[in-house]
Amino acid sequence: MAIDGLTSLSRLQPLAPLAPHGTSEAQPAGSGFATILNGLLDNNRQTNAAADAAVTALATGESQDLHTVSLAVAQADLSFRMILELRNRIADALQEVTRMQV
Repeated sequence: MAIDGLTSLSRLQPLAPLAPHGTSEAQPAGSGFATILNGLLDNNRQTNAAADAAVTALATGESQDLHTVSLAVAQADLSFRMILELRNRIADALQEVTRMQV
């Protein structure tokens, strides 16, 4: 029985790396997983800094808008949870690879 090749499938396009918010620079092709991960971590740092600034402004009386502060804190929480879930999935994948090698 002959097995035919999968020539009818089109080639997959590589994912474009995520750039932090506020930057419009194009990333070079093939920049890899590390660049995407660094972009996500930088975005998380910026989100946390914005939440800290909003809480500080509310605590010092510079801002009276509780809705904006709670939104900034919720965005920082969601960003942190995404990074945490990414870490968990990477750890699970690493454990699966080590199980396959044994």
